[in-house]
Amino acid sequence: FSDECTQEEIKELLKWRDESNENQILYNQVKQDLEIINLNKSMDKVNVDSAWDKLKNRIQEDELDLPLMKETKTRFMIPAAFRYAAAIIILVGLGFFSTKVYQKIANQGITMEYAGMHEQGKEIVLPDGSTVVLNAESKITYLAAFAEDERRVKLEGEAFFEVTKNPNKPFVIEAKLAEVEVLGTSFNVNASIPGNRVEVFVETGLVQLSRARNSEEKIYINPGDIGVIDADKISNARNSNKNIVAWKTNDIFFYEDSLESVNQILNKVYNTIIDCKNKDVLNLRYTSTFRNQDIDSIINVMCLTFNLKVENTEEGINLVKYDS
Repeated sequence: FSDECTQEEIKELLKWRDESNENQILYNQVKQDLEIINLNKSMDKVNVDSAWDKLKNRIQEDELDLPLMKETKTRFMIPAAFRYAAAIIILVGLGFFSTKVYQKIANQGITMEYAGMHEQGKEIVLPDGSTVVLNAESKITYLAAFAEDERRVKLEGEAFFEVTKNPNKPFVIEAKLAEVEVLGTSFNVNASIPGNRVEVFVETGLVQLSRARNSEEKIYINPGDIGVIDADKISNARNSNKNIVAWKTNDIFFYEDSLESVNQILNKVYNTIIDCKNKDVLNLRYTSTFRNQDIDSIINVMCLTFNLKVENTEEGINLVKYDS
C-alpha cells in the first residue's frame, strides 16, 4: 500500500489474500482504513526502515504476538510481506492502528477486539454509535454487528462508556463476575482491580449492576454514585473519589491529600511509576489542581513545592529530598 514492498513480497501478500474469504475481508478492511486516514499523503514523511526497526524492538520487548485472523480452533499467522505493510500502518496510522489488535471470524459473525496496550484515552466507536474510551492495559471485544435484541461487549481492564439510547436494545457489558446493563447513559467501568472486584461509576443516566448469569442479584446506580461487586456482595454508595475518571479527562484535583495518595493517582492517570522511599515525604499534604497538564510539569511543581528532586530508576521515578 505504501509502495515499499518488493515484487516478491507483493506476490506473497496477494497470494495470502486469495487463500480465504477471511483474508480477503481483512485485506479490504486495511485498504479502506488507509484511505480513511489518507496515508499516502503522509508516507513521504516516514522513515520506513526506522519505523520497522522500532516495531521489531517493541515486539521483542513485549513478546507481542499479533494474530490478525482466527477461528475457534484455527490460527492464521501473518506472512512476511503483510508484516512489512502492517508495520508501516501501525506506526503512522495516527493512533488508529495502535489499538486495533485483531479481528476473528466467529460463528456469530466478525468479532472486533481492541486493546489500549500501554496507551490510554483511545476512543472507539461501536456499531450503534456508542463510544468507549479505553484506559491503558485494557481490552474490549464485541461483534461487528450487534445482535437484534441486545448490544453486548466484553471488557477487561477499565473504560468509560457513552452509550447511545435505544430502549428496545439494552447495552450489556461483561466484566469479570459482573454484568452492567443500560439503555443509554455515560459511566465508567473499572475491572482492572485485583481479584474479582468491579467498580461502576455513573456520570449520567441509570445503570443496572448484577452478577453474570444471575440477574436476580442486582442493584441500580444513580448519577454520582458508585456500585461495587465482588465475590461476596453487591453494594452502592455516593462517590467520594474526585479523580475517579481523571485518567480520561486529565483533570486532577488534590486537597490536603498525602503525597503517597498523590503518587498513586498520578501513576494511574499517566500510566507511570512514581515512588518515594521517605515516609516523612509520603506523609506531606498537597493541594493543587491540574487540567490537561503533562506529567513532567506536575512533577516539577511538586518538587518545587516540597524541595524534592527526581531520581530516574529502571522502574520509573523516585522522589527524594534535596538534603537526603
